Amino acid sequence: MRRFILPILIVVGVFAWLVARGGREATAFYTGTIEARDVRLGSLVGGRISEVLAAEGDTLHAGETVVRFESTLLDPQVREQEARVAQARAAHDRVVKGPRREQIERARIEWERAEKERARQEALSERDLTAPETFEAATALAASLRETYEELRAGSRSEDEREAMALLVAAEERLASLRRQLDELVVRAPSDGIVQTLDLRAGDIVGPNQPCATIILDGDLWVRVYVPENHLGAVRTGATASLTIDGYPERSFDARVISIRDRAEYTPRNVQTPEQREDRVFAVKLAVSPSPELKPGMTATVTFDALP
Repeated sequence: MRRFILPILIVVGVFAWLVARGGREATAFYTGTIEARDVRLGSLVGGRISEVLAAEGDTLHAGETVVRFESTLLDPQVREQEARVAQARAAHDRVVKGPRREQIERARIEWERAEKERARQEALSERDLTAPETFEAATALAASLRETYEELRAGSRSEDEREAMALLVAAEERLASLRRQLDELVVRAPSDGIVQTLDLRAGDIVGPNQPCATIILDGDLWVRVYVPENHLGAVRTGATASLTIDGYPERSFDARVISIRDRAEYTPRNVQTPEQREDRVFAVKLAVSPSPELKPGMTATVTFDALP
């Protein structure tokens, strides 16, 4: 009889260990809801779409073009404003540099010629050989030409320089605004991510500030589960886990713990775990690598690799 007692005890012990192990492993499964921080892409100016370069489920890299609008209305405005900027810059340069040396020399020659004529008319007037009106006209012309010569030799006034600069700055700002609008005709991904929604075709018209597509950014997809206090010691920030969803039960997705709440709480009613609701739990947030199969709002089952 004693020969059978030892094997029976061993079998019972192994069975008890397997039951206990199975119970502990069951607690490693936790259910949560997939959440995401998405970005809705759009244009500040809107217009008619000329190209759609992405589709739902596509993986995008930062700066990659998603949608392109027609630019036939803005292109002529940009070219016209570029010409106005060139004119304003040329006018500003002329004011800053002042009159050319040839202009100053020509003004001096004209003034000296007028001054000689004034002197001749003065001599004739002293002998009553010319009309007073002729002498006065010669004197006025000589004075006017001298003022012109002095102004050119003095160069541009500071007020003229400031006015020319203001006109140039205004023209450049207008051009920058038009180019900014032109850049808004190309909708790009702000960072790496996956296209969640995009239902547009070439020829569609989208209004200003209206979303064209929704992108889930890389690193902004997560799930939150609640781990009982007695299992919290096996979970740490950076720990890995596996995630499954009902739509793809045969497939698992990688997840990683990014935060553990400092305070314990009671299990929320909308979260299912094998533990009793009155047990104290800690909220654990896991980052999930974006995948076209994962959608915000889906129920996900998480298995922690580190849990017993």
